Amino acid sequence: MSTATPSSEYDPAAIQAPASAATTFQLAASNQSSTLGDGYFNVYPPALTNPLASVQTLLALVSDGISQGNATSMTWQGGSGALALFALAAGSKLADAPREPVALGDTVTLDWANGAFTFTAASGGPADSIVLTFAPAVPVDTCIGMVVGPGAILVGRAGSQANLTLTPDLSPVATVVFGTAFQFPAGDFSDVGAPQLITFTPIASSAEPTAGASIEVNADNLIVQIG
Repeated sequence: MSTATPSSEYDPAAIQAPASAATTFQLAASNQSSTLGDGYFNVYPPALTNPLASVQTLLALVSDGISQGNATSMTWQGGSGALALFALAAGSKLADAPREPVALGDTVTLDWANGAFTFTAASGGPADSIVLTFAPAVPVDTCIGMVVGPGAILVGRAGSQANLTLTPDLSPVATVVFGTAFQFPAGDFSDVGAPQLITFTPIASSAEPTAGASIEVNADNLIVQIG
């Protein structure tokens, strides 16, 4: 597969999509690790159910560095009302790619002109997916990004592939990893613990749709869901 390689300047906050009728997700996270120094909570979205997981690259939302005995709170927009697409040409920066809000059932045409991508959306696609069609001018090494919950998912275009069906998993879950901060592309050093799937539950007292979860990293450097 020919895939664009985005710039190494990765800004986790930049992957959030403009949200409309979205659910706010709140994660309270505490560092009770026995390891001294700052640690980072890396929160990954569920992989798309289509295409195959082997062609997807998941990008994490990353907390600030949290020292031993301290806690943090992370918030993002998720659900069907917070989906967005972006496209990356070879060498482009993730933070510079405009996000295009999309909805399940959209058919979206991606075009390329004057060094920029444009998206045009219409209804009529599968109810659980977004179908992306590539105009002839789109470079074959274009990489597609889909914002889903806390992070984004990158999918490379397979050569002259004419269209791509993206089916998000909107389950109220996220995978959390604790240790060094996520980097994309990968840095020279990484030291993280075992990933843990976290389930979010509705917060009835909130005026807007909200779901929350609480976790801690224990003395054995394992993530435990406590709420």
